[in-house]
Amino acid sequence: MGRLFWKFFIFFWLAQVTTVIGVGMAMWLRHPGMEQFRAPPPAPSGVVFAPPAYPPPDGRMKPPPPDRGMLPPLMPLLAGGVVSLFFAALLAWYFSKPIRILRSAFEAVANGHLDVRLAPVMGKRRDELADLGRDFDSMAQRLQQLMDGQRRVLHDVSHELRSPLARLQAAIGLARQQPEQTENSMARIERESVRMDALVSELLTLSRLEAGMAGKLDEAVDLNELVSNVVEDARFEAEANHCRIEFEDCRQAVVRGNAELLHRAVENVVRNAVKHSPSGGLIGIKMQENDDQTICIGISDEGSGVPEADRLSIFEPFFRSGQTKVSDGHGLGLAISHRVVTAHHGSILASNRVDGGLCITITLPVWLVA
Repeated sequence: MGRLFWKFFIFFWLAQVTTVIGVGMAMWLRHPGMEQFRAPPPAPSGVVFAPPAYPPPDGRMKPPPPDRGMLPPLMPLLAGGVVSLFFAALLAWYFSKPIRILRSAFEAVANGHLDVRLAPVMGKRRDELADLGRDFDSMAQRLQQLMDGQRRVLHDVSHELRSPLARLQAAIGLARQQPEQTENSMARIERESVRMDALVSELLTLSRLEAGMAGKLDEAVDLNELVSNVVEDARFEAEANHCRIEFEDCRQAVVRGNAELLHRAVENVVRNAVKHSPSGGLIGIKMQENDDQTICIGISDEGSGVPEADRLSIFEPFFRSGQTKVSDGHGLGLAISHRVVTAHHGSILASNRVDGGLCITITLPVWLVA
Protein backbone atom coordinates (compact mmCIF):
# COMPACT_ATOMS: atom_id res chain seq x y z
CA MET A 1 0.00 0.00 0.00
CA GLY A 2 1.27 3.46 -0.88
CA ARG A 3 1.38 6.60 1.17
CA LEU A 4 -1.75 7.96 -0.44
CA PHE A 5 -3.69 4.90 0.70
CA TRP A 6 -2.69 5.46 4.32
CA LYS A 7 -3.51 9.15 4.09
CA PHE A 8 -6.97 8.42 2.78
CA PHE A 9 -7.38 5.62 5.30
CA ILE A 10 -6.42 7.69 8.35
CA PHE A 11 -8.49 10.65 7.22
CA PHE A 12 -11.66 8.65 6.61
CA TRP A 13 -11.20 6.53 9.71
CA LEU A 14 -10.63 9.49 12.04
CA ALA A 15 -13.62 11.26 10.55
CA GLN A 16 -15.87 8.25 11.10
CA VAL A 17 -14.50 7.51 14.59
CA THR A 18 -15.03 11.11 15.63
CA THR A 19 -18.58 10.93 14.33
CA VAL A 20 -19.27 7.68 16.20
CA ILE A 21 -17.81 9.04 19.46
CA GLY A 22 -19.78 12.25 19.15
CA VAL A 23 -23.05 10.42 18.55
CA GLY A 24 -22.30 7.96 21.38
CA MET A 25 -21.52 10.72 23.86
CA ALA A 26 -24.68 12.61 22.91
CA MET A 27 -26.78 9.49 23.51
CA TRP A 28 -24.97 8.79 26.80
CA LEU A 29 -25.60 12.29 28.12
CA ARG A 30 -29.28 11.97 27.27
CA HIS A 31 -29.57 8.70 29.23
CA PRO A 32 -32.12 8.85 32.09
CA GLY A 33 -29.44 7.88 34.60
CA MET A 34 -27.60 11.10 33.91
CA GLU A 35 -30.44 13.27 35.18
CA GLN A 36 -28.76 13.64 38.57
CA PHE A 37 -25.74 15.32 36.93
CA ARG A 38 -27.84 17.95 35.20
CA ALA A 39 -28.85 20.89 37.38
CA PRO A 40 -32.61 21.43 37.71
CA PRO A 41 -34.04 24.64 36.38
CA PRO A 42 -34.17 27.41 38.99
CA ALA A 43 -37.57 27.85 40.64
CA PRO A 44 -39.19 31.23 41.09
CA SER A 45 -38.54 32.85 44.48
CA GLY A 46 -41.12 32.16 47.15
CA VAL A 47 -42.59 29.20 45.33
CA VAL A 48 -41.87 25.68 46.41
CA PHE A 49 -42.76 22.81 44.15
CA ALA A 50 -43.32 19.45 45.67
CA PRO A 51 -43.96 16.45 43.49
CA PRO A 52 -47.35 14.91 44.19
CA ALA A 53 -47.26 11.57 45.83
CA TYR A 54 -49.29 8.95 44.07
CA PRO A 55 -49.26 5.56 45.70
CA PRO A 56 -48.94 2.62 43.36
CA PRO A 57 -52.10 0.64 42.70
CA ASP A 58 -50.98 -2.36 44.74
CA GLY A 59 -50.00 -0.14 47.67
CA ARG A 60 -46.34 -1.29 47.68
CA MET A 61 -43.39 0.94 46.82
CA LYS A 62 -40.97 -0.43 44.20
CA PRO A 63 -37.26 -0.03 44.73
CA PRO A 64 -35.49 2.39 42.35
CA PRO A 65 -33.76 0.83 39.30
CA PRO A 66 -30.04 0.27 39.54
CA ASP A 67 -27.99 3.30 38.43
CA ARG A 68 -26.23 2.34 35.20
CA GLY A 69 -26.26 5.82 33.67
CA MET A 70 -22.63 6.43 34.56
CA LEU A 71 -21.34 3.60 32.33
CA PRO A 72 -20.39 4.79 28.79
CA PRO A 73 -21.75 2.79 25.83
CA LEU A 74 -18.55 0.83 25.16
CA MET A 75 -20.04 -1.81 22.87
CA PRO A 76 -21.69 0.63 20.45
CA LEU A 77 -18.51 2.68 20.32
CA LEU A 78 -16.40 -0.42 19.70
CA ALA A 79 -18.73 -1.71 17.00
CA GLY A 80 -18.81 1.71 15.33
CA GLY A 81 -15.02 1.87 15.40
CA VAL A 82 -14.66 -1.53 13.75
CA VAL A 83 -17.23 -0.71 11.06
CA SER A 84 -15.60 2.67 10.40
CA LEU A 85 -12.22 0.92 10.16
CA PHE A 86 -13.55 -1.38 7.46
CA PHE A 87 -15.23 1.35 5.42
CA ALA A 88 -12.23 3.67 5.75
CA ALA A 89 -9.98 0.96 4.33
CA LEU A 90 -12.48 0.30 1.51
CA LEU A 91 -12.73 3.97 0.56
CA ALA A 92 -8.97 4.45 0.72
CA TRP A 93 -8.44 1.44 -1.54
CA TYR A 94 -11.13 2.66 -3.97
CA PHE A 95 -9.48 6.05 -4.41
CA SER A 96 -5.82 5.03 -4.30
CA LYS A 97 -5.98 2.02 -6.64
CA PRO A 98 -6.50 3.98 -9.91
CA ILE A 99 -3.79 6.43 -8.88
CA ARG A 100 -1.35 3.55 -8.40
CA ILE A 101 -2.37 2.25 -11.83
CA LEU A 102 -1.75 5.68 -13.35
CA ARG A 103 1.69 5.84 -11.76
CA SER A 104 2.61 2.42 -13.16
CA ALA A 105 1.37 3.46 -16.59
CA PHE A 106 3.45 6.64 -16.55
CA GLU A 107 6.51 4.62 -15.58
CA ALA A 108 5.84 2.25 -18.48
CA VAL A 109 5.55 5.14 -20.94
CA ALA A 110 8.75 6.69 -19.56
CA ASN A 111 10.49 3.38 -20.29
CA GLY A 112 9.30 3.40 -23.88
CA HIS A 113 6.23 1.14 -23.65
CA LEU A 114 3.77 3.36 -25.51
CA ASP A 115 1.17 0.63 -26.02
CA VAL A 116 -0.07 0.86 -22.41
CA ARG A 117 -3.79 1.61 -22.14
CA LEU A 118 -5.86 2.19 -18.99
CA ALA A 119 -9.42 1.96 -20.31
CA PRO A 120 -9.67 -1.83 -19.81
CA VAL A 121 -8.18 -1.53 -16.31
CA MET A 122 -10.48 1.28 -15.16
CA GLY A 123 -13.51 -0.86 -15.84
CA LYS A 124 -16.87 0.87 -15.46
CA ARG A 125 -15.72 3.82 -13.38
CA ARG A 126 -17.45 7.08 -14.29
CA ASP A 127 -15.56 9.62 -12.21
CA GLU A 128 -12.71 12.09 -12.61
CA LEU A 129 -10.09 9.38 -12.16
CA ALA A 130 -11.59 7.43 -15.05
CA ASP A 131 -11.53 10.61 -17.16
CA LEU A 132 -7.87 11.01 -16.25
CA GLY A 133 -7.24 7.45 -17.43
CA ARG A 134 -8.92 8.17 -20.76
CA ASP A 135 -6.85 11.32 -21.15
CA PHE A 136 -3.75 9.24 -20.49
CA ASP A 137 -4.79 6.80 -23.23
CA SER A 138 -5.20 9.68 -25.69
CA MET A 139 -1.79 11.03 -24.74
CA ALA A 140 -0.12 7.63 -25.09
CA GLN A 141 -1.77 7.03 -28.45
CA ARG A 142 -0.66 10.42 -29.74
CA LEU A 143 2.89 9.82 -28.51
CA GLN A 144 2.92 6.44 -30.21
CA GLN A 145 1.76 7.99 -33.47
CA LEU A 146 4.44 10.69 -33.25
CA MET A 147 7.15 8.16 -32.52
CA ASP A 148 6.01 5.90 -35.34
CA GLY A 149 5.91 8.92 -37.64
CA GLN A 150 9.44 9.94 -36.69
CA ARG A 151 10.72 6.42 -37.29
CA ARG A 152 8.96 6.32 -40.64
CA VAL A 153 10.31 9.73 -41.64
CA LEU A 154 13.83 8.72 -40.61
CA HIS A 155 13.52 5.55 -42.68
CA ASP A 156 12.15 7.45 -45.68
CA VAL A 157 14.83 10.15 -45.43
CA SER A 158 17.53 7.48 -45.35
CA HIS A 159 15.96 5.83 -48.38
CA GLU A 160 15.64 9.10 -50.29
CA LEU A 161 19.23 10.08 -49.58
CA ARG A 162 20.62 6.65 -50.40
CA SER A 163 19.52 6.78 -54.04
CA PRO A 164 21.22 10.06 -55.05
CA LEU A 165 24.29 9.15 -53.03
CA ALA A 166 24.53 5.85 -54.89
CA ARG A 167 24.20 7.64 -58.22
CA LEU A 168 26.86 10.14 -57.14
CA GLN A 169 29.26 7.33 -56.31
CA ALA A 170 28.50 5.63 -59.60
CA ALA A 171 29.16 8.86 -61.54
CA ILE A 172 32.42 9.45 -59.70
CA GLY A 173 33.53 5.87 -60.37
CA LEU A 174 32.61 6.21 -64.05
CA ALA A 175 34.62 9.44 -64.32
CA ARG A 176 37.67 7.71 -62.87
CA GLN A 177 37.37 4.65 -65.09
CA GLN A 178 36.47 6.55 -68.27
CA PRO A 179 38.09 9.97 -68.31
CA GLU A 180 36.52 10.68 -71.68
CA GLN A 181 33.07 10.57 -69.97
CA THR A 182 34.05 13.13 -67.34
CA GLU A 183 31.73 15.81 -68.72
CA ASN A 184 28.70 13.53 -68.62
CA SER A 185 29.65 12.33 -65.16
CA MET A 186 29.95 15.90 -63.91
CA ALA A 187 26.50 16.70 -65.29
CA ARG A 188 25.11 13.68 -63.45
CA ILE A 189 26.87 14.73 -60.24
CA GLU A 190 25.43 18.22 -60.57
CA ARG A 191 21.87 16.93 -61.05
CA GLU A 192 22.11 14.64 -58.04
CA SER A 193 23.59 17.42 -55.91
CA VAL A 194 20.71 19.70 -56.83
CA ARG A 195 18.28 16.90 -56.01
CA MET A 196 19.85 16.34 -52.59
CA ASP A 197 19.88 20.08 -51.88
CA ALA A 198 16.17 20.31 -52.68
CA LEU A 199 15.42 17.35 -50.42
CA VAL A 200 17.37 18.83 -47.52
CA SER A 201 15.65 22.20 -48.02
CA GLU A 202 12.21 20.59 -47.95
CA LEU A 203 13.11 18.59 -44.86
CA LEU A 204 14.30 21.71 -43.05
CA THR A 205 11.10 23.55 -43.96
CA LEU A 206 8.95 20.66 -42.79
CA SER A 207 10.93 20.37 -39.56
CA ARG A 208 10.53 24.08 -38.79
CA LEU A 209 6.79 23.94 -39.44
CA GLU A 210 6.29 20.90 -37.23
CA ALA A 211 8.32 22.58 -34.48
CA GLY A 212 6.09 25.65 -34.62
CA MET A 213 8.83 27.86 -36.11
CA ALA A 214 6.81 29.24 -38.99
CA GLY A 215 8.03 32.79 -38.41
CA LYS A 216 5.87 35.90 -38.41
CA LEU A 217 2.29 35.34 -39.54
CA ASP A 218 0.98 38.87 -39.13
CA GLU A 219 1.38 40.49 -42.54
CA ALA A 220 -1.47 41.25 -44.92
CA VAL A 221 -1.32 38.89 -47.91
CA ASP A 222 -3.33 39.46 -51.09
CA LEU A 223 -4.24 35.95 -52.23
CA ASN A 224 -5.35 37.14 -55.66
CA GLU A 225 -1.88 38.46 -56.40
CA LEU A 226 -0.18 35.51 -54.75
CA VAL A 227 -2.13 32.84 -56.66
CA SER A 228 -1.76 34.81 -59.91
CA ASN A 229 2.02 34.69 -59.54
CA VAL A 230 1.90 30.96 -58.84
CA VAL A 231 -0.27 30.35 -61.91
CA GLU A 232 2.00 32.43 -64.10
CA ASP A 233 5.03 30.38 -63.04
CA ALA A 234 3.18 27.07 -63.34
CA ARG A 235 2.00 27.76 -66.91
CA PHE A 236 5.53 27.14 -68.23
CA GLU A 237 5.59 23.67 -66.71
CA ALA A 238 2.01 23.02 -67.83
CA GLU A 239 2.80 23.97 -71.42
CA ALA A 240 5.69 21.53 -71.40
CA ASN A 241 3.20 18.82 -70.39
CA HIS A 242 0.65 20.10 -72.98
CA CYS A 243 -1.77 21.11 -70.20
CA ARG A 244 -3.88 24.22 -69.67
CA ILE A 245 -4.47 26.23 -66.50
CA GLU A 246 -7.62 28.26 -65.94
CA PHE A 247 -7.65 30.71 -63.05
CA GLU A 248 -10.66 32.49 -61.55
CA ASP A 249 -10.02 34.96 -58.77
CA CYS A 250 -12.46 36.57 -56.33
CA ARG A 251 -13.37 40.16 -55.49
CA GLN A 252 -11.37 40.56 -52.30
CA ALA A 253 -8.95 38.05 -50.79
CA VAL A 254 -6.73 39.42 -48.05
CA VAL A 255 -5.55 37.11 -45.28
CA ARG A 256 -3.14 37.44 -42.38
CA GLY A 257 -0.02 35.32 -42.55
CA ASN A 258 3.36 34.77 -44.15
CA ALA A 259 3.40 35.48 -47.88
CA GLU A 260 6.44 33.29 -48.58
CA LEU A 261 4.99 30.25 -46.83
CA LEU A 262 1.55 30.67 -48.40
CA HIS A 263 3.17 31.02 -51.83
CA ARG A 264 5.02 27.78 -51.29
CA ALA A 265 1.89 25.98 -50.04
CA VAL A 266 -0.20 26.97 -53.06
CA GLU A 267 2.68 26.33 -55.46
CA ASN A 268 3.17 22.80 -54.15
CA VAL A 269 -0.49 21.96 -54.73
CA VAL A 270 -0.57 23.53 -58.21
CA ARG A 271 2.65 21.79 -59.29
CA ASN A 272 1.29 18.50 -57.96
CA ALA A 273 -1.84 18.99 -60.09
CA VAL A 274 0.26 19.78 -63.17
CA LYS A 275 2.50 16.77 -62.56
CA HIS A 276 -0.40 14.32 -62.34
CA SER A 277 -2.51 15.73 -65.19
CA PRO A 278 -2.55 13.82 -68.47
CA SER A 279 -1.41 15.40 -71.72
CA GLY A 280 -4.02 17.91 -72.84
CA GLY A 281 -5.61 18.02 -69.39
CA LEU A 282 -7.07 21.04 -67.68
CA ILE A 283 -6.04 22.37 -64.26
CA GLY A 284 -8.73 24.56 -62.77
CA ILE A 285 -7.96 27.06 -60.00
CA LYS A 286 -10.92 28.88 -58.51
CA MET A 287 -11.08 31.26 -55.58
CA GLN A 288 -14.25 32.24 -53.75
CA GLU A 289 -15.19 34.07 -50.58
CA ASN A 290 -17.56 32.26 -48.21
CA ASP A 291 -20.17 33.66 -45.87
CA ASP A 292 -18.25 32.48 -42.80
CA GLN A 293 -15.40 34.95 -43.41
CA THR A 294 -13.15 32.43 -45.14
CA ILE A 295 -11.60 32.18 -48.60
CA CYS A 296 -11.38 28.92 -50.52
CA ILE A 297 -8.83 28.06 -53.19
CA GLY A 298 -9.94 25.04 -55.20
CA ILE A 299 -7.27 23.34 -57.34
CA SER A 300 -8.51 20.49 -59.52
CA ASP A 301 -6.93 18.32 -62.19
CA GLU A 302 -8.06 15.62 -64.62
CA GLY A 303 -5.69 12.90 -63.46
CA SER A 304 -6.49 9.51 -61.98
CA GLY A 305 -7.21 10.81 -58.48
CA VAL A 306 -6.30 8.83 -55.38
CA PRO A 307 -7.94 5.85 -53.70
CA GLU A 308 -10.41 6.81 -51.01
CA ALA A 309 -8.26 5.06 -48.41
CA ASP A 310 -5.32 7.33 -49.30
CA ARG A 311 -7.27 10.58 -49.34
CA LEU A 312 -6.00 11.69 -45.92
CA SER A 313 -2.58 10.06 -46.20
CA ILE A 314 -1.43 12.16 -49.15
CA PHE A 315 -0.60 14.97 -46.71
CA GLU A 316 1.86 12.77 -44.80
CA PRO A 317 5.59 13.09 -45.51
CA PHE A 318 7.04 10.73 -48.18
CA PHE A 319 3.63 9.25 -48.98
CA ARG A 320 3.05 7.99 -52.49
CA SER A 321 -0.19 6.44 -53.58
CA GLY A 322 -0.18 3.06 -55.24
CA GLN A 323 -1.79 4.59 -58.34
CA THR A 324 0.94 7.21 -58.70
CA LYS A 325 2.95 6.70 -61.88
CA VAL A 326 5.16 9.76 -61.49
CA SER A 327 8.36 9.07 -59.59
CA ASP A 328 9.70 12.65 -59.45
CA GLY A 329 9.71 14.44 -56.11
CA HIS A 330 10.04 13.22 -52.58
CA GLY A 331 6.46 13.24 -51.36
CA LEU A 332 7.01 16.33 -49.18
CA GLY A 333 5.15 19.00 -51.16
CA LEU A 334 1.63 18.32 -49.91
CA ALA A 335 2.93 17.66 -46.39
CA ILE A 336 4.51 21.13 -46.33
CA SER A 337 1.31 22.66 -47.72
CA HIS A 338 -0.71 20.98 -44.97
CA ARG A 339 1.60 22.30 -42.23
CA VAL A 340 1.60 25.82 -43.69
CA VAL A 341 -2.20 26.00 -43.95
CA THR A 342 -2.61 24.59 -40.45
CA ALA A 343 -0.19 27.19 -39.08
CA HIS A 344 -2.42 29.88 -40.64
CA HIS A 345 -5.49 28.45 -38.85
CA GLY A 346 -6.90 27.10 -42.09
CA SER A 347 -7.71 23.69 -43.52
CA ILE A 348 -6.75 21.69 -46.59
CA LEU A 349 -8.85 18.82 -47.90
CA ALA A 350 -8.61 16.44 -50.85
CA SER A 351 -11.53 14.87 -52.69
CA ASN A 352 -11.95 12.89 -55.89
CA ARG A 353 -13.95 14.57 -58.63
CA VAL A 354 -17.01 12.87 -60.04
CA ASP A 355 -15.73 13.08 -63.62
CA GLY A 356 -12.21 12.02 -62.64
CA GLY A 357 -9.27 13.75 -61.10
CA LEU A 358 -8.39 15.19 -57.73
CA CYS A 359 -9.55 18.43 -56.16
CA ILE A 360 -7.66 20.00 -53.26
CA THR A 361 -9.39 22.82 -51.38
CA ILE A 362 -7.44 25.28 -49.23
CA THR A 363 -9.53 27.34 -46.81
CA LEU A 364 -8.07 30.36 -45.01
CA PRO A 365 -9.70 32.92 -42.68
CA VAL A 366 -10.17 36.44 -44.05
CA TRP A 367 -8.18 39.21 -42.40
CA LEU A 368 -10.77 41.47 -40.77
CA VAL A 369 -9.37 44.96 -40.30
CA ALA A 370 -10.80 46.69 -37.24
